Amino acid sequence: MGLQWGSKRPLDTPGGTHQPSAVRALSWAAFLALVPVPAPAQAPPSASVWRVAAASLTTPAALAGGATGPFWNPAASDWDDLAAGIQVVQTSNVLGLTGILAGVTKSLGPRAQVGAVVARMDVRDLVRTGSSPTATLGSIPVYDQMFGAHLRARLPRLDVGALIRFHDARFDFIREGGVTVDLGARANPHPRVLVAVATHFLPVNLSERENTDYFAAVEYLITPSVSVAGLRTRFTGRYGLSWRPSGDLEHGVGAGAVFEDAVRVDAVLVRETAFDDAAWRPGFGLEIAVGRYAITFARSQGINDVGGTFRLGIDVVFIR
Repeated sequence: MGLQWGSKRPLDTPGGTHQPSAVRALSWAAFLALVPVPAPAQAPPSASVWRVAAASLTTPAALAGGATGPFWNPAASDWDDLAAGIQVVQTSNVLGLTGILAGVTKSLGPRAQVGAVVARMDVRDLVRTGSSPTATLGSIPVYDQMFGAHLRARLPRLDVGALIRFHDARFDFIREGGVTVDLGARANPHPRVLVAVATHFLPVNLSERENTDYFAAVEYLITPSVSVAGLRTRFTGRYGLSWRPSGDLEHGVGAGAVFEDAVRVDAVLVRETAFDDAAWRPGFGLEIAVGRYAITFARSQGINDVGGTFRLGIDVVFIR
């Protein structure tokens, strides 16, 4: 499970609870129009919608795990021999976003791992209305999707990884593409300490783009094993941050508990900024492991009363 740092809140809407699809379409069009069209070596401007998906993570993005972990940090997946996972993200009707993220990892011995991730985020319920409020002209396709391949290597007390992504985005009749390459690392300087850093949507030409994020996080194992209601339990504390070239800095603190290596509970509180506004956003997550399967549910609250972001996922370990 993971925590999403840096989601954007939408433009304020009348009443704060509902936004007609035509108004929302104009909002997204205005947002995309304000960002210069990227070169092929950069992610499309609409890739910033993945910051909304990041809001569903309940650990820092740099510490995300499972088969979909490399989407956030190329060095973040588990070391199972063969595993696959899928995550579904859903926002409130005000935001109108639906996302899906899938990944697969395969170990090449004890020191190397390869894998792939695919992802897509759609802005739903946008329709053409013409001169009438009734939807008679069909829907407006708006999405951002990508495919990525990653390589990970294990060194003493250090994991490093790299991921190349191929982006494809569409807003109605406008279609854009791009390529980004991300790097990540996770280190254990002490048996109880885990430190992680990663880039997200880093342009191949290393130019500074508004939708590039830089993640960093640290996790501390507070108690290796204590008994809680007769259950063997581990407690951890975390701190994570996200920085953007625009100067925005978001950070948060969190804690987690793992019971009998079968049930994991996470909570996080993130200082989120959006459109010169800032507020603390809470998030909660639950993961249940049953045999080869791990089922995840997470929810975070958006700022400015825009509703929650939900995430449901499942990971399957085929060969340990």
